[in-house]
Amino acid sequence: MDYMLRTNTKEQMEQKLIDAALLEVRTVDGQEVKLPVSGVYIDHIGTITKPAVTEGEGEDMIITIPSTTDSRWHTNIRVAFELTEEQIAALPQVDPPPAIPYRVFI
Repeated sequence: MDYMLRTNTKEQMEQKLIDAALLEVRTVDGQEVKLPVSGVYIDHIGTITKPAVTEGEGEDMIITIPSTTDSRWHTNIRVAFELTEEQIAALPQVDPPPAIPYRVFI
């Protein structure tokens, strides 16, 4: 199952994933690292700048470059097992999900 998540910062996102038991903190070679648990795949997207919009074709094509950026932190996760209701409730899901996602798992 795939989930599209959003928080204000990467640190908040990582804490939400830790709270949902999908990311864990380990010590590797004396350094603290955050790693997904087995069966969880994380795609940190970060902030999103909306893409240009094109209308028409050829010489009549109009390209509109939006000046909007969503400066919140975006992350997609893919989970290869069923989450509990508590885990799902802990995830800061994008609501409503985008009609055209910026990035997806393939």
